[in-house]
Parts: sequence; C-alpha cells; structure tokens
Amino acid sequence: MPAIPVSARARAISDSVTLAIQARAKAMRAEGVDVVSLGAGEPDFDTPENIQDAGVQAIRDGHTRYTAVSGMPELRTAAAKWFNRHFDLDYSKEEIIVTAGAKPALSLGLTAVLNDGDRVLLPAPFWPSYPDIVRIAGGVPVPLEAVPEQGFVHTPDQLAKAFAETGAKGVMFNYPNNPSGAIATREQVEGLLKVCIDHNAWIVSDEIYARLLYDGAKHVSFAALDGGKERTMIVNGGTKSHSMTGWRVGFLAAPKEIAAAVGRIQGQAIGNTCTISQHAAITVCEETDNTELERRLETYDGRRRLMVERVSAIDGLAVNLPQGAFYAMVDCRPVCQRAGINDIEFCERLLIEGKVATVPGTAFELPGFLRLSYAASTDAIETAIDRLGTFVKSL
Repeated sequence: MPAIPVSARARAISDSVTLAIQARAKAMRAEGVDVVSLGAGEPDFDTPENIQDAGVQAIRDGHTRYTAVSGMPELRTAAAKWFNRHFDLDYSKEEIIVTAGAKPALSLGLTAVLNDGDRVLLPAPFWPSYPDIVRIAGGVPVPLEAVPEQGFVHTPDQLAKAFAETGAKGVMFNYPNNPSGAIATREQVEGLLKVCIDHNAWIVSDEIYARLLYDGAKHVSFAALDGGKERTMIVNGGTKSHSMTGWRVGFLAAPKEIAAAVGRIQGQAIGNTCTISQHAAITVCEETDNTELERRLETYDGRRRLMVERVSAIDGLAVNLPQGAFYAMVDCRPVCQRAGINDIEFCERLLIEGKVATVPGTAFELPGFLRLSYAASTDAIETAIDRLGTFVKSL
C-alpha cells in the first residue's frame, strides 16, 4: 500500500478521452507519422489581434496582481451587459462569477448546489467531462439515453420520466451541443423548462458555443424564459467564439445566492482567474464590431457543408447538418456491424491504419457514432475524409 493512498473519489475520476486522443495523435506526429486530426475541441484560428493587444497592454500596465476572487468588478459589469446584448439575459454583476474557463464554472456551480449522493441527469450525447465533474462535486451522474432520431433533443415526456424514475435534483443541458451541434428550439426549451419547474429541479446550462450558429438558427437560454432564471446556472464566455481556450477565462451566471456561494468556494479553492486574461475578456464583452466573428462563422459554415457532403458520400456512414458549434456526429453503426467492431475500435484503427484522429461516440454516451471537428483547415478536412473513405472500404 502506498504511503499516501489515493481517495475513492479520485480513483473514480477518469482521464479526458478527447485530450488523450489529441495527445496520442501528437505523439505519433512527433514520431514522424502523418496524422490528420479532426478530434480537436478548440478553434484553429488565433485569438483576435485586439484581444491579444489587450492582454499585452495589461502586462505593460502592471495588471499582474490579485483581483477580487469572483472577478474584477469592471469585467463582471461588462459581462452582464454582454449577456444582455447577445442573449437577452438580465443579470447584475453580483450574479456573475469570472472563472478560469468553462470546466471550473461547471465544477464550482455543481459544488455550490450538490449534496453528497444527489443525482444529476445528463441528456446524451454530452461532453465526456460532465460525469466526472458531477462526481468531483459529490453527485451521481445519471445519463439519459441519446435520441439521434429526434435530432439529439429530448422531449419533455422523456425528461419527466427520467426525473420520476431517478429522483434527480437537477439536469445539465448543452445547446448548441458538443458533440452533435444540435440546437433546441424555443418551443423545445419551453417544454423542457416546464418539466424542471414541475419537478423543482435546477438547471446547469452550458452555452459556451452559443455564438457559433448557422442557417439562421437562434439560441434560446433557459434563463431567458419565465421561471427559468431563478433555477438556472449558465456557463458561457468567449473561449470558443474568440479562440481563447488557453486564456482560461469564462463566466458563470446564476441567482445571487448561488453566485455568492460559488465565489466563496472559488476564493478558497482557486483564487481569482488570471488577471491578464480578465483584462482581455473585457475587450470581448465590449466588442460591438462582429466582422471577425462573422468571417469565422462563414469559414466554419463552408467546412461544415464540405464535411457533411463528403462524409455522406461514403457508403455506410451518415451525418446530419449540425446547426451550431463546430462538430458533426457520424453514424457508423452499419460499418461497425458489418466489420464486427464497435466505435472505439473503429476510431483506434482509423488512427493507426488511416492516420486520422477522431473521437468515438461512446465517449459521449453515444455508441456507434464518431465525432468529427471542423475546427480544422479545409485541406485537413479533405485529406482526412479521403482517408476515412479508404479506411471504410478496407473494412
């Protein structure tokens, strides 16, 4: 037995599947293998220059010391206006906490509301980190089987049945969805919210992709509807829309009492988010010129259409046009059945034999699918799908 035994809670936590696949692909590249990755969960664009400049200026101005643990007041004020301008949400700065990205926002929010053993519904498909984030906070994750035939959005009846059968205290939603790119319509959000109200359940709404939308799709937050704000914690920020994954800065918006609790927990467990990143985030919140974001969306849209068109032409694979984020879920069940393999083996062999990195659907509680990211260059997408087609034929 080791001198310092690992706790049961720590042993229950798994490694990040997506990060592990990226690491493996990078290791193969380091060995000289020509691997094309469509597994990335971050934009391939650089952080916009004006945001870079804001970070550099913060350093030059000496903004390198501690801030209030819940975030600089001026950033929280700017974030409140940002939520209102883009999502029609009415928050005060006291209802917003600045966190070191989306994961801490999710983790801190759950820690503030979960008691040991509380169950949390996770409508699949969901980001692989969700179950472990729930476990770290002392909760019990309860996956809700995916409904690809419904466009990956559950019905109110399905949600109500899950609450009745499990006694869950809350639910974690993610629209636009990672990994499917699905978006819930206003009518769907209204129906799901009513179920949560009827069961006195709280909501964690991961909206980090909310500004990455296509074909005129509209994002509707649970907190924007009657009865929603008082039971909803929102996770959002410029991480994905403005290529700030490494800056580690995001927002949690929640009822004042919950926000205050999150602030206390953050103060003891983490401290303030990087001061330099906070100054850069003010630039994001105050941005009124959407030209650069619109340029990126146009690029993503072209890649999205190319990926769906090319993949759909491969015998045995099927994919629907995603409405948001920068992912597409490919149904490879016919191919897997024909070859006598599952989606995990499919992705492993595709990486080794086809030199293409993807993420198996099982990681998202969606077996028989694989996730492709179009946060990659057009050339990379073309090459990867050529190789995917060749690999499928070899099976």
